Amino acid sequence: MVKPRIKPRRNLPSTSILATFAAICIATMLYCGPPAHAETDAARTPAVGSAAEEIRRIRERMDALEHRHADEMGELRRQLERVETATAANLASPAVATGEDTQAGSKTTAAPAVNPATAFNPSITVFANLVARVDDRPVVNAEGNAIDDRINLREVEIDLRAPIAPFADGVVIAAFESETAGEFEAGIEEGYFDLYGLPGLERMPASLRLRTGRFRPRFGRLNQAHTHDLPQTTRPRSLKTFLGEEGLISNGAAAEFFVPTPGDANALTATLTITNGGEIPATEANDGEDPAFLAHLGWFFQLGDSSELEIGVSGQHGKSDQAGLLDAELYGGDITYKWKPNGGSRSRSVLAGAEVFSARIDLPGGGSISPLGYYIWTQAQVGPETYLGIRFDDSEEIDDETVSTDSIGAYITRYMSEFLRLRLGWEHTSSDISELDGLDTALLELNFVFGTHPVHPYWVNR
Repeated sequence: MVKPRIKPRRNLPSTSILATFAAICIATMLYCGPPAHAETDAARTPAVGSAAEEIRRIRERMDALEHRHADEMGELRRQLERVETATAANLASPAVATGEDTQAGSKTTAAPAVNPATAFNPSITVFANLVARVDDRPVVNAEGNAIDDRINLREVEIDLRAPIAPFADGVVIAAFESETAGEFEAGIEEGYFDLYGLPGLERMPASLRLRTGRFRPRFGRLNQAHTHDLPQTTRPRSLKTFLGEEGLISNGAAAEFFVPTPGDANALTATLTITNGGEIPATEANDGEDPAFLAHLGWFFQLGDSSELEIGVSGQHGKSDQAGLLDAELYGGDITYKWKPNGGSRSRSVLAGAEVFSARIDLPGGGSISPLGYYIWTQAQVGPETYLGIRFDDSEEIDDETVSTDSIGAYITRYMSEFLRLRLGWEHTSSDISELDGLDTALLELNFVFGTHPVHPYWVNR
């Protein structure tokens, strides 16, 4: 493969870009109006003493944690389904199913029968993601295959989820991915189980959830999003530079729990993860000989009836050589602001977010390098089904901090139905790598879903 021609390092307009983003955020806040004062709810969730109270508790927690990632929302929905299924099964006992009231001798309304053979079949959802692109020059991937001016079924995912015990869920996601049109690579993108209870213990302390298997660790804000759930057609270049082309996916184990905080208008979540090493570009030379350790803190604030803010910090420690003598550390910080009008309007909302990555990688001959990258984006909902967004991205190369690439993109997303999404996008790239410098790309993305209705990603207001 021809070695990229490196141009002299440019003075990137990061200061002006950040100033522009700050102006956008200020204009957004003026447009939305000042957030209402946070209100304290003194009412506490009643103790779980019956199926009805358990259903109400789960529904209240779902509402309180709506801001969190779709994966956690999906977990809560499955917990609710388990409780409702068990309740329906109890109501479908012979006395109830025949409509007999054993004490009063009167007829009652028969509850729908539950088939025990299918009650715990997995829910199945299929996601398909098609992208057409037009470029102003030839573009090839790392293998040297042309990817410009192509229509490509980029990915198909088969998502299977089911409760495997009263206190555990199982998830398997098979993916068929294509970077070169017509060529697919099949694999298991995620396969894990979540444990949030034990026999005789319905609730773990601090709402502890244990996860083990293959999964997307909680590092930053966007890493856990699958391709079909991205708020833009492509992943930010900085995220791909530091976490890999598809983000960080690894085999390991994680523990997530709530940390006590003062007040009721905020929530602090901690996640500790251990994975096989060598899963990100900074540690790929280690080839899994040593484990990697990750930590994430996410602090959510309810600013009022209309506004939410979430701040996160992440860190990972691993080894950058096969002998395990050199350290590779990756740090990240993220912030997300969301506004939607009081009363839950489905036609207006605003999101603004940013994420920064910084690494420190030991070199074999001594010394270290510290590449830096970040992206910022904002999105405005202009109708019940339509979203407009922009993103700026800047990243230094993971193995050469003197070489950087930045890009700016604009996107319009339209929901044609609950199961069909259309997105138009444009991206312009400026780079110290001559093959990328000045590249313009137009994008058309089609995302369609069939099967069990999926949980909407956090950037959607529906």
